[in-house]
Amino acid sequence: MKQINRLLIEAKKMAGLCGVQLSLAMIDREGDQWSAKGYLWDGVTGSQLMQESAVRPTLDAAMGFIYELAEKYPNSRDVAIIIDDLGG
Repeated sequence: MKQINRLLIEAKKMAGLCGVQLSLAMIDREGDQWSAKGYLWDGVTGSQLMQESAVRPTLDAAMGFIYELAEKYPNSRDVAIIIDDLGG
C-alpha cells in the first residue's frame, strides 16, 4: 500500500497537481497605480483560496508581479489574468 501511495504522489507531481498553484490573477487600476492580486489554491476541494497582492506604479510592473507568482506557484493549466482599467 505504501508503494501505491508513493506512486500516486509521484504521478500527481508529474501532472502538476501537488502543492499550491496560481489559479487566478486580477489587476485593478487604483488612481495612478496598479493593484495586482494572485489567488492561490492547493487543489483540495473545499479549501480556501490564498491571496498574494502588491501595488505597482505601472501595468507592466503589476504584470511582472503576476509572472513572478506564476513561476513560484506553477499551474499545469492556463491561468486567467483579468485586467480592469475601466475604473477611475
